[in-house]
Amino acid sequence: MSVHIDSPLGYTAQFPDFTQALDDSTAGPETEQFALPGNVLVTVIKDATSVKDAPQITGWAHLMSEFYLRERGGQKLTEGELDLPGKASFAVVVGYTSADGSPKAAATVGTWEESTFLGIVVIWPFVNPELEPRLELLRDVVGAIRVK
Repeated sequence: MSVHIDSPLGYTAQFPDFTQALDDSTAGPETEQFALPGNVLVTVIKDATSVKDAPQITGWAHLMSEFYLRERGGQKLTEGELDLPGKASFAVVVGYTSADGSPKAAATVGTWEESTFLGIVVIWPFVNPELEPRLELLRDVVGAIRVK
């Protein structure tokens, strides 16, 4: 089983069982947030003004990663295309220490599908340096979100 999301922001998602939609997104208007199993936080951002075509997704992902690099004192772990079928998707993954002192990874992902941009931010606990960055987790999450 899985949790099906049919968002008024123009996308659908198939997330794992026990996913919780958060009532109030802390990311602002035109965003939704979900808590996935394993302490994974997913924020989906509809931004129809910043990105007008697929090549701009790279710039968006870099710009959004600056928060984790500068404000959180993070370090870039990797960046690149996620190679997901049917969409262009570029991610920047940053390792940082959260306000409570726990190590985290944050991926800022720009996606372009059906002439529509969605920004996705995925944050997960940094559990084992040998496993990070967990790109399969990131591909699974971003691949589960489809423009309707």
